[in-house]
Order: sequence, then C-alpha cells, then structure tokens
Amino acid sequence: MNIAATTIRNYSRAVREMAEERAESLQIPYTAREGTLEEMALHFHMEGFLIYGKTLPYFWTGGEEYHFHLGTSVLRTEQMRRGNQDRLCRLLPSRGNLSVLDATFGQGGDSAVMSWFLKDRGRVTSLEKSTALYEVGRAGLSSFQDKDETLTEALRRIRLLHEDFHLFLQKAEPKSYDVIYFDTMFRAPVKRSENRIEGFRKAASYDRLDEEILHLALHIARKRIIVKERPFSPLFAGSLFTSLHYHKGQSTAYGVIDV
Repeated sequence: MNIAATTIRNYSRAVREMAEERAESLQIPYTAREGTLEEMALHFHMEGFLIYGKTLPYFWTGGEEYHFHLGTSVLRTEQMRRGNQDRLCRLLPSRGNLSVLDATFGQGGDSAVMSWFLKDRGRVTSLEKSTALYEVGRAGLSSFQDKDETLTEALRRIRLLHEDFHLFLQKAEPKSYDVIYFDTMFRAPVKRSENRIEGFRKAASYDRLDEEILHLALHIARKRIIVKERPFSPLFAGSLFTSLHYHKGQSTAYGVIDV
C-alpha cells in the first residue's frame, strides 16, 4: 500500500519533526500538510496517510480512519477477572513460563488479552507486516493508557516487530517459542457492517496461511500452534491439527496443533 506520513492541520514544530523522523524510520515519504487529505492523496498519488499530532498517530485512507483501541480486550479481560474462561487463553499451555509469538498482530486485541492473562508467567512477541498497522500499534503499545492499570501494563509487555510472518519463520531459530498463534485476516469478514473497521481492513495484510507455513511453524514452536479461522476453513481439513474448538453457532474456530 502506497502511504506517507503527515501531520494534523495545526501542528507544531515538534509534531512535524516527529512525523519526519517516523517517516524516515518506516522508510515512507513525509508530506507537509496542505489542504484536505483527499486533495493530498490525489496530488501525491497516495492511498493513505499516517497522521501525527499531539495524541496517538492514526491512519487515514479514502475517508476512513483507524485509531488504536482495545476493542473487546476490555470485555474479555473483565470476563476472566470474574472467573470465566477466554476461548483463546484457555488453549495456552497451563504450566511453566511461556513465550508466545502472535504472528498476526492486527488490532492487537489477542496479543493484549494473552499478555494480560500470562502476566509475569510469559511474554508475547507480535509481528505485523502492514506499515500502517505496525505504526499505529507501536504507538498504542508504548503510550496508550487504559483506566485498568493491569491492561496498560499488559500492553507495555508486548514486543511488536515490523515483520512478515512467513519471512520471520524462515529465519527464526528452531524451537524458539513455546506457542505460535495465527489469526490471519478473513476475506469474508464476520459481521462487517456492525464492526465498522474499514480503515483497518484497507490497511491490513491478507497473506494466506497454508500448510507450508504451518510446517515452518512446527520447527519453531516448542509446545503448540493455535490457528483462528472460520469453522469451515479447508485448512482444518488437513492432518496436522490435533483438535478443533468451537460450538455450534460460533462464527470462528480455534485449531490446535500439539508439537
């Protein structure tokens, strides 16, 4: 996706310098803010902009915006605090310290929930290929403040890398993570009209998960691989999966491969 960094309309020198610095770090162009974003996109032939200001940077594309937020993470952690199980976290091995690789950070909700659940029993490392989603996530993990201090602390413990998961797995050391988790973008989104995340969807990477990648992951994982997909996904029909977890009426399922 062809994107650039820019600023809010009324920006200070410090904001401009920050936008320029981040553009250089991300290896994308910086464009001074002039006129509307629609006009700038047309003039500079850009599909979107990372916008910097006094608050967290956000991504704009075609009139849609994507801001860092915790989404359902707040509800999920609250449910666990009340003693209920989380569908994903209950699949994490229950003994010992865990190193978890979330290969598909996205909005960061699953990374946040797993980090909160593990507390000092483990560490979550996350990968994000999309430059826009990586930058929004990086800023959110380092600066977002939730009223729940334990959730804020969970964000700070996550290590986010600007990486393509396929290339990362190819170069990773064998048996370097206890758990590897995949939640690739669904081409047929769940409740698309209700979710209203078009800005996020336009920025996201749609790399497919296949058995070749799962075989790579088998060399890297020490204990378990977890895959979130639609229940009817042909990926689950393969022989690699140890178990499949979903109930009738649920739109997503978790497949588990025990190593």
